[in-house]
Amino acid sequence: MVNTSRAVKSEKSAEHKPKKRKRARLTPQAIVAAAAELFARDGFGATSLNDIANALGVTKVALYYHVNSKEEILRLIYLLVLETAEEPLRRIIESDLPSAEKLGRAIEHHITLTANASPMITVFYHEQSHLTGEFAREIALREKEYERYFTCIIQEGIEKGVFKPELDPQIITFGLLGMCHWLSQWYKPSGRYTPQQIANMFLAMVEGGLLKSATPFHPTRNGDRTTFQDDGE
Repeated sequence: MVNTSRAVKSEKSAEHKPKKRKRARLTPQAIVAAAAELFARDGFGATSLNDIANALGVTKVALYYHVNSKEEILRLIYLLVLETAEEPLRRIIESDLPSAEKLGRAIEHHITLTANASPMITVFYHEQSHLTGEFAREIALREKEYERYFTCIIQEGIEKGVFKPELDPQIITFGLLGMCHWLSQWYKPSGRYTPQQIANMFLAMVEGGLLKSATPFHPTRNGDRTTFQDDGE
């Protein structure tokens, strides 16, 4: 004969017994996201693999199954940001838009990315000095590839007679990206201007120059120095 009271008790105890929570699956994406939060808040140098493991609720041994070092996680952050940034630029270059509009859209895209206050962007603009050896070389090459998108747009504009032929596309790219990169140091989302408004200002400087009547630029050699000549002289 079955003891029904004992069976009922067993069912009730099973109902009230707390179920074990399943641990979220550990993936490289989860590791990168957690590490970016910590690197952005505390800095790469002050964050340990133990800190990252604790944030994910896993052991450091579990982390080593996916990554070999903290620096490798930093590399993955840089690669992810660059891959995210490159795809829209590729579409802009391959489009049939006029060169000036391509440049405007490229500038707006880059400024929108730079003004993003996400942990990964914060890390991207502040922690590159911690990449060493092959990792540092790899990211430097990827950044050069990113710069080439802007250089290609400017070169295309020169060839089509849209931009001034006496300007060096590489130097213009350095100056343009330098302006955009510096946003990461001073831009605040709560500030007076949106990223699009700032992009329009930067584009106006690039297209027309800052001065109302700009002195024509003629690069001439004076020893090892580049000088500027005024056509009126």
